[in-house]
Amino acid sequence: AAIDFLLLAQGHSCKDFESMCYMNLSDHSESIHKQLQWLKQHTNQIQQNERYFDGLLTSL
Repeated sequence: AAIDFLLLAQGHSCKDFESMCYMNLSDHSESIHKQLQWLKQHTNQIQQNERYFDGLLTSL
């Protein structure tokens, strides 16, 4: 199952590798690939705001 997911995530379909896909999946490789791109783009935008936590600690 993990190999199937990785193949689909890299844009391959089950048809690309004969007898490799053992799961009964629809080919959603494009949507999986787009979701992985979206996750990569948005994880780069995650920032840590230390001042927020400093304010909470000093108010105690």
